[in-house]
Amino acid sequence: MTYLTGLHWMALLIIGSLSILIVLLTLKNTERKALFAPIMANLLITSLLIAFTFYALDKYTKIARLENMVQKKVLINESFSISGQIRNVGKFTIGKCKLEVKIFNASLERIGTDSAIFVPKSAFENFFKRDQLPTIETTKTFLIAENLTEGEMRNFTVFMPYPPAFEKPYTRYELFCH
Repeated sequence: MTYLTGLHWMALLIIGSLSILIVLLTLKNTERKALFAPIMANLLITSLLIAFTFYALDKYTKIARLENMVQKKVLINESFSISGQIRNVGKFTIGKCKLEVKIFNASLERIGTDSAIFVPKSAFENFFKRDQLPTIETTKTFLIAENLTEGEMRNFTVFMPYPPAFEKPYTRYELFCH
């Protein structure tokens, strides 16, 4: 469950009262045949406004930070563990925090020595194309915290299978809290 803060309730109250006011002003119209379109437009605009407002409020009120991240290979089952701590640095309770882990296999040794980091571009690029190896990527999302109160810190450990074809992987973490 996501926690609604006082700011969420205030925004919901303001947007809801404006929507009700617009519906009441629309109902004062004497032509009853033309009421459906304005009421539906009001409902659609109100829904979109509430969704954008809640997204913006969640982004700026539900703030967490990853600390002491450690990544270790587990050779027995060809996986690796990611452990660390998550801390709520905001002033409100966070309902859920998800950690998205992306692994890229983009080492310079695999690309080759003839193509360096700098590759010149020219107008003849369409005629003479170089064979580029695709960047292989693996993504997985983990739920690492629920009901994280203000200032609270929790430990977590997640396990992810290690792709055997990766030579020198690059790992990137992204945290989503709401």
